[in-house]
Amino acid sequence: MTSDSFAFPDWLEEFQITDEVFAKAYESVLPPQRAWMKKTIAQVYAISSPDSPQSKWTVNTWKGGFETEVANSPLDCVLMVIDKGSSSAVRILAALTPALAVGVKNIMVVFVGDGEISEAVLTGFELAGQESVVLISEDKFSELVSFVYESDASAAILDLRSTPADLSYCENVRYWRAPKISLISVCMDEDDPDMDVIKFAHPDVEIKEITIEDLAESGGDAAIVPAELIGEALVDFKIVLSHDQEGCWLWNTITDQFFRKNSIALTVCS
Repeated sequence: MTSDSFAFPDWLEEFQITDEVFAKAYESVLPPQRAWMKKTIAQVYAISSPDSPQSKWTVNTWKGGFETEVANSPLDCVLMVIDKGSSSAVRILAALTPALAVGVKNIMVVFVGDGEISEAVLTGFELAGQESVVLISEDKFSELVSFVYESDASAAILDLRSTPADLSYCENVRYWRAPKISLISVCMDEDDPDMDVIKFAHPDVEIKEITIEDLAESGGDAAIVPAELIGEALVDFKIVLSHDQEGCWLWNTITDQFFRKNSIALTVCS
């Protein structure tokens, strides 16, 4: 199966977020807040090599008289799963954008369960050009997952739910669960980062203000530090943002390669 032949089931259209809802959400988010989301999209898009061709064929000649040939192309489809606790637009966009950059044609965002998608998250989807967003029940989600599993499409599931439930294994479907972010340490100095921006970017996370002296012992899932402390912070934190990047995000556990299917051949040199 190819991305051109795959299509999500028609019944999803009944649960699609309307243009009116998108527009209302967009107007509710302040321009400076939208600017931070745009910056996240642009930077993660650049990291994900948008200028490279969608499909590639690479031949490597090795010492010993043999070659490897590698072909790769975008996956057929991607499901992004969120719930009412998925409130950080920038963390969601940092997971979605590599799939967009690679050129995956069939991407569906699925909000599962009770509640509503936050206006900031909806605005993020609008800014990214991701308009296929549906609200469905747990039963309908199970039906959708079964559809993808049975299609034999090359697929990926991005699970950003606040309370994720395990999904059964399927050989043709990759699965990524967002690491839990519960504490971000913010190193203060003369040019303090904008704390309101950080709280908007991570409304579900404890934000801890620390001094430079406390950095190594502060703990947390990520750190925001002055640029000159980036190297030091990387020793103790898996995700580090410099001041002036405080409203952005990127993940250390997912790249554009997650959204590409690869084939490899071993040959003798011709």
